[in-house]
Amino acid sequence: METLPNVDDFTVELCYKILRYEVEIDEPTCKWGNIPHETEVKLSDDIQRILNATNDIESFQKQIVGIDYIKIYVEKLKTNNKNGHILPGICFPGTLSLYMNLDSKSHSFLRELTKIKTITVTPPIQQMVTASEQKVHFSRISVVIIDIFPTILRNIIGKIKPANIIYQQCIPILCSFYPDQQYSLLKLQTTNTYDSLDIPIIYKLLRHFPLIQQPTKGWGNFPDQTDVTIADDVERIRILRNEIAHRHNTNIEDKLFEEYFAGFRDICHRIDQYFSGVTGYEQSIIDCKTFSMDIQMKNKYENALKELENMKMRFESKPIRFYWGDTFETSLNSLRIMLKDQKLQGKTKIHVQIVFQRESDIERHVTLLNSLKHEINEGLTGIEFIVASQGSIVLHVTLSIDIIETDELLKSSLTLFLRKILDNIDNSSAEIVDVVLILDEEMTTELQSKMTYENKFHYSAPMYLDFNIEAELFETDDKMEEQFIKISKTIFKYSNGSGRKCDMSASILPLNLDHLVTTEDAYAQAQSPITYNLPISVTLRKQLDISSQTKEGQSIEDCIKIGNKLVFTDSEYNRLIICSVDGTDFHCIPLPHSPRYITEISTKTVAVSCSERCILIINIYLCFISRTINITGHCSEISFNDKNMYVIISRILQVINKSGNIKRTIPLPSDSILYITVHRDKLVCIDRTAIYCCYLDGTLVWKFENERYQNLQRLTTDDEGNVCD
Repeated sequence: METLPNVDDFTVELCYKILRYEVEIDEPTCKWGNIPHETEVKLSDDIQRILNATNDIESFQKQIVGIDYIKIYVEKLKTNNKNGHILPGICFPGTLSLYMNLDSKSHSFLRELTKIKTITVTPPIQQMVTASEQKVHFSRISVVIIDIFPTILRNIIGKIKPANIIYQQCIPILCSFYPDQQYSLLKLQTTNTYDSLDIPIIYKLLRHFPLIQQPTKGWGNFPDQTDVTIADDVERIRILRNEIAHRHNTNIEDKLFEEYFAGFRDICHRIDQYFSGVTGYEQSIIDCKTFSMDIQMKNKYENALKELENMKMRFESKPIRFYWGDTFETSLNSLRIMLKDQKLQGKTKIHVQIVFQRESDIERHVTLLNSLKHEINEGLTGIEFIVASQGSIVLHVTLSIDIIETDELLKSSLTLFLRKILDNIDNSSAEIVDVVLILDEEMTTELQSKMTYENKFHYSAPMYLDFNIEAELFETDDKMEEQFIKISKTIFKYSNGSGRKCDMSASILPLNLDHLVTTEDAYAQAQSPITYNLPISVTLRKQLDISSQTKEGQSIEDCIKIGNKLVFTDSEYNRLIICSVDGTDFHCIPLPHSPRYITEISTKTVAVSCSERCILIINIYLCFISRTINITGHCSEISFNDKNMYVIISRILQVINKSGNIKRTIPLPSDSILYITVHRDKLVCIDRTAIYCCYLDGTLVWKFENERYQNLQRLTTDDEGNVCD
């Protein structure tokens, strides 16, 4: 190979192997290792002829080679050449012209021919399903979990009650949902559709209110095959979604693939009957199993399913590898915070599922483990085995609150427990055992409620008064002010019955010119419960002196509030400065790059854009960088919304998922954007003199500009969509 690009010394065998295995030339019509028919004239057919001709030379070693034999051989080659099978310029050992001009004095050349070795041509071997095809299986299943099943649940709940009515019912329990789920629920009010809700939220709504009768075996339990109510299938959809979303391995073998789709089809057949046959979900499953998927579509759904839980290997204690996703990680950190703050009164244990990622001999192992429950629990402290169930092998256990306090305690307790389990399972052939941890559904809901209420602001509910006002009264500020004074005096008089003065503030909400309200409509609307709309005001609640705490100067580029913490980016010393909202508990996280802008990813994670063309994903509770996403251009403003990062890279706004893949770009309304934030389905950004609001396709909704407001620097939005600069 060192003679490249000169290939004069390449043998026929070497050329053949390069063409077949590296260049991957098409297979001959007759298949490799056979004799092509004279009508088969592809390039690969001629290569096979060359191989056959070369192997014919081996017969020289088995007989006395004379000139007459050589002439017969050459005539054979001449015949092939006349038929056009041997392409001009293709060489055997020696050249074809040398064969054809052979005379009686070429004995030395004949001796060289006897040294030629046979070229082994292996016929193609029929392969089993490749890893690539197994990933396509996973992508097809992803379409069901990401698209079809959520659509089914949206239609089920939509058939029962309109979305805006469900939203009103959700207001008292809104704090039992995670912040991103709350945003999804808020859209019910404005869109009056369930398009923003995914499987876990709809399942919780159906179960909580309740909107349908409970499943045959109760909520949270796997239905028997004979359980076929609509609630049973809702339960199956939730279980299948969680089972597949918690897989760390994206290879799905044929047998498992067929089992999944058989189950999908059964569910959708019954759902079609529930909707009187007008939905066609069963046909969607049939189509999903067979339709053509290009690489972009395959990757889209595979990545979308991975992002549901973001499964990661958290630690390894050979032969066991422990995996869990963002939901478990968030709940684990919430528990630890509540432990630290002593807010878990009365709760001493939590329920956890441990799932073995294997599909072989499940029933036998489940039966065996359940029969050995006493022996497994003997000698264990802080962890108790309750029961094993099927799916994969699912171990239901309780953990003492104490053992989750630190990573070390949790790891050692889980490792000890699972080694006892492995002692009772025939696992000698497996070098690695993968297990996934899932927090019990009821425990997750309780934690959501507890943690969100801790951060909730309590305020008196505002009163809303609707008026029909003549348009001419808004003609000038003086006219408008006069009318508002009259209104306020009347309100003072009749609000407490005495006319005494008291403090009161009022906000004038935006005028809705598209939907003018009649008196009767206004009265009817006033009888309905109103969610929230706080008076807009700004009060300085606290001022922090960061310099006195960090003992040195700093250059603060950006800051956010995440939970009860404030996080600042310090580009002077390449670090994050973190403190509690009350100005205590200061500490820093050193960074390898100079940080600029910051955004919240989850209750414990932030994304930081850095000058050195990268984005750092940082866990601020555990104080470590979990991922570095390298960027091709200058990285500046950043915001996060609905599982995507919005980042300005070299003056172009790009949408990037948590895996670091660029999904699309969004045109900006100005060439000099200084700051961005994404709020629900809107992009809000500023330059020096204006505030812009755009849809997420770049379409401008509105622009605010006023000569009194110049040199704008930063902005934020509140939960009601108000913009503060």
